[in-house]
Amino acid sequence: MAVTMEEVRAVLDPDEPDYSAAILLGPDALPHLQVLVAGDDPMLASKATYAAGLIGGEDAVALLREAASSEEPVVRVAAAATAANLSAEESSELLTALVSDPDPGVRKVARNAVPEDAPAALREQVEQAPDEPSAGDHETHDPRIVYGLMPGEQPGGAGTMPGEHDGLMPGEKRRD
Repeated sequence: MAVTMEEVRAVLDPDEPDYSAAILLGPDALPHLQVLVAGDDPMLASKATYAAGLIGGEDAVALLREAASSEEPVVRVAAAATAANLSAEESSELLTALVSDPDPGVRKVARNAVPEDAPAALREQVEQAPDEPSAGDHETHDPRIVYGLMPGEQPGGAGTMPGEHDGLMPGEKRRD
């Protein structure tokens, strides 16, 4: 049974995609996922990337190679995250470029996805990759932004968000 773009979009469009349903779409969904990865919606492209890694197979790996070279960091993060769903050989090939990515978030996810049985060269590359993001890692450094904090958080602050009280945000109720 052929899979349609509408079926693929129905699985991936929600904020929380149903990746179990994406797996059930199988390899017939890969051409549609390819279109979404190449599209102009980075969030949808990242979901399509992750779904392709869950489906697996040669065509999925080819799609993930493309996603790993995307201009969008969120798509590269998805490629790194879904690498854990591939064979050690496939994931190592994909992660080789991503563990040295210019984006610190991509590097972090890629390092965490490196399989234990990865080739020695990849493990060595991980050890040499920068550990912590710094302001220099961001393409356009804005001195008003303190990287690593959520909007409204203060450096050295108590870790609460504006409006948060006793660990609850406005409108939230404790479930005792």
